[in-house]
Amino acid sequence: MVPYVSVTFALRIRCYFVILLSNERDFQILKMMYFFSRKLLVIVISVVLLGAGIGLSDSNAVQAQVPKVTADAVVGADGKINEDSLKAFVTWATAVSAEITDITAGNALRAAIYDTTGDYRSGDNIYLMYLTDHKGTIIFHPGNRNLESIAALEVTDDEGNEVIKNMLAAGTSEAMRVEYCWNDPNDDSDNAPGATCKPSYAMRYFAPTINTDLVVVGGYYQDLSALVTPLPNIPVPAVTAADVVDDESLKQFVEGAAQWSTELFNHVGFAGVLHWKVEFRKDVKDGGVFKDGLVYLYSMTPDGFVVFHGLDAWREGRIVINNPDIRGDTTFVRRIIQEAQSGGGFVDYYWDNPDDPNDDQEGTLRRAYGTSIMPDGIQGEYILAGAYFPSLTTSVEGTTTEIPTEFTLHGNYPNPFNPSTRIQFDLPERAQVKLQVVDLWGRKVIELPAQAFEAGANRTIELNAGHLASGTYIYRMTATGLESRYDKAGLMTLVK
Repeated sequence: MVPYVSVTFALRIRCYFVILLSNERDFQILKMMYFFSRKLLVIVISVVLLGAGIGLSDSNAVQAQVPKVTADAVVGADGKINEDSLKAFVTWATAVSAEITDITAGNALRAAIYDTTGDYRSGDNIYLMYLTDHKGTIIFHPGNRNLESIAALEVTDDEGNEVIKNMLAAGTSEAMRVEYCWNDPNDDSDNAPGATCKPSYAMRYFAPTINTDLVVVGGYYQDLSALVTPLPNIPVPAVTAADVVDDESLKQFVEGAAQWSTELFNHVGFAGVLHWKVEFRKDVKDGGVFKDGLVYLYSMTPDGFVVFHGLDAWREGRIVINNPDIRGDTTFVRRIIQEAQSGGGFVDYYWDNPDDPNDDQEGTLRRAYGTSIMPDGIQGEYILAGAYFPSLTTSVEGTTTEIPTEFTLHGNYPNPFNPSTRIQFDLPERAQVKLQVVDLWGRKVIELPAQAFEAGANRTIELNAGHLASGTYIYRMTATGLESRYDKAGLMTLVK
C-alpha cells in the first residue's frame, strides 16, 4: 500500500444513522443483526478480491521475494542504527509501494506511514519520506507535515552536500546509500566532528496511480529545516480569530488575513504556503492569531483545489468544487469562490457542529466569508475564506454548567467521517473512560487507553480511524466512576 497525490473527484454515499445501546445485551443483539448478512458480504468481498488478485498477481510475486523489515528493526538495543536493517526496511517499503494500483490501497498506506505505532515509523526519528523528480517536491514527510508540497531540490546539509539531488539519483534495482550531515537534537553526542553524519537509503519505483516515479527515503532524523525560511516581520491583523463574533468581525478577520498573506507571499514567494501551515494552524491560546476553536481559515484555487485547511490537513490536495454540505447542497463551495472573485462576500451553508450534539442530520448554520488574493510573489489566484458557527457566540453566554444526572452517549460527529470523528457524552460523575472499536465480525480494531474525565456535559473523545478501511464499525464506551460503571455503544461509518 502506498501514498499518492490525491486530486480526484469522490462520490461518497452518506449513511446518517447512530444507534445507541445501553448495555451488554443490546451490544450482543446488534452483532447478531449483522450475522445474517455475513455470507452475502463474504461473497461480495471474494468477488472483489478475485478481480484485484488478477491485476496484482505479478506484483504480489515481487513482494513475496522481499522480506518484511519494519521500522522498529532499524535501531538496535544499543540505540544505534543497523545499516543493513535500514536498507532492508527501505527495500521492503518500496516493494509494498510498487504494488499499489488503486486509490483505496494508496489511502491505506498513506495512513500507515503517519502511524507512530505502525510498521513504517518508529518513534519520532525513523520514518519514510517520499519525493518526486519535479523540483524534488516532498509528497509525504511524517516527521514534519509542514514541509509537504515544498520543492526541496536545492537543499544542502550542514556540510554542503546536495542531499535531495543525491536521493533522487536512486534507481529501482537496489536501495542506495546517501550520507547526510545534520545535527540531531535528540543526540547530545553528535557535536563531535563527523558525528552528525548519518546514513539514509533511497529507492525509486513507478506509481501508476499518479503516473510518475516516486523515491522512497528512509533514514534517521531527516532534518529539512533549511526549507523553513524565517517569518518576515509583517504586522499581524488587528482583528484575530478570537475577535470573530458576527458578520462584520468575520469580514475584518478574513480581509486582514488576506492582506497579511499578500505581503507574506510578496516577501518569500511560494514558500509562504509553509508559513500558512504553521501560522494558520496555531491556536490563539498558543500565541496564534488566525485560529480560535472552530473559527479558522482555508484556501483553495478557483477550481476548488484545497491548498490549505486550518482545521483538517487531510482535506489538502483534494478537489472539493462539488462537495455537498450536510444537507446535500453541492453549490456552496462554488458560491464561496464566486463571492470571493466578485470582491468578497458571505455564504451560508450547513455543517456539523461538534460543539452541538443536537444538530443531528440537519446540521448547524455556518457562515463563511471569502475573498481572493493575487500576490506578486506567486502565480495565479487564491481564494481565502474564513468560517464560524454564528450560534457559538450566543449559545454559551450567560449559561451555567449543570452536572448531568445520567450517563448519555450522544454519538459521533461527523458521521459518516474521514478520518477523524468526535464522540460526545455526558458524565454524572468523575470517571475513567475507555473506548473500544470493533468491526461487524466482532474483531477489535481500535482500543484507546482509559482517560480521566470530570463530571459534565458534552465531554469529547476524538478518534482517528485513518488506518481502517471504509465501512461501518461498532464503538463501545465504558466509564468507571467511584459509584457506578456505565457501558454504552453505537455505530459509526467511515467513508474514504
